[in-house]
Amino acid sequence: MGKIKLIVMDMDGTLLNSEKVVSSYTKDLLKRLSKEGYKLGIASGRPITGLKRTVKTLGIDSFINFMTGSNGAELFDVDNNQENCFYQLSPEIIDEIINLYAPFELNPYVYQGENCYAYRNDSTIERAARNNQLGIVLCNLKEEIKKSQSKLVLSTPPEKMKQVEAFYEEHKSDRYRAFKSQADMFEFVHPGLSKVYGIKYYCSQHGYNISEAAAFGDTTNDIEMLKECGTGVCMCNGTEDARRAADIITKYSNDEDGLAKELESILMF
Repeated sequence: MGKIKLIVMDMDGTLLNSEKVVSSYTKDLLKRLSKEGYKLGIASGRPITGLKRTVKTLGIDSFINFMTGSNGAELFDVDNNQENCFYQLSPEIIDEIINLYAPFELNPYVYQGENCYAYRNDSTIERAARNNQLGIVLCNLKEEIKKSQSKLVLSTPPEKMKQVEAFYEEHKSDRYRAFKSQADMFEFVHPGLSKVYGIKYYCSQHGYNISEAAAFGDTTNDIEMLKECGTGVCMCNGTEDARRAADIITKYSNDEDGLAKELESILMF
């Protein structure tokens, strides 16, 4: 592991505890690291619109330098006050995915503007809208969604997730890639994207190398950044595939300030 200059953190299950907040212990450490010159970033599956609001609500906006959202499809460079959108899924591809997975009777949804658009309401949709401070619009996505999207999410009952993952492995396409982002969320993005894409873009704009970044995550959509950043750290509460991809597994969980305590150990802070 080389010298760490950037610290990139997943939100749910990593930076946030089970109450969906950042503890004062973790917040104080991040503030100190920022003052010491470390660049701090968020890498999340959440859309940028929701990330901006959440970071402010959490009280950490004053020391976050960048946010990559929608699993790498969006980037908000706080330092430059610049927002970028990268590769997206066309309405035709979204329609293709919805048709292919229709036999599972899942609930597809997208984030667009100020709302979460879904076929029907369920607990996953309600949580996604609440976490991102968005409204909910129930509609026929095939009729409503007429422009390209950063991602498509299938609200998936946890008991169906393994079947959906296996089905995806058997029906892969060069038009998109997919992964589990939470126990009840299976997401589709452009094949050129992952969270590390946004991180690399930020690095290229500010003179850093991806080897100087330490990435913290906990599940499947974090794997690329755990592998490609100079230091990959998986939370001990993380999934097995993410744990295998990491250089380090924390001693403590996201409910025990695991991220902050591991940072103190790694940086000898």
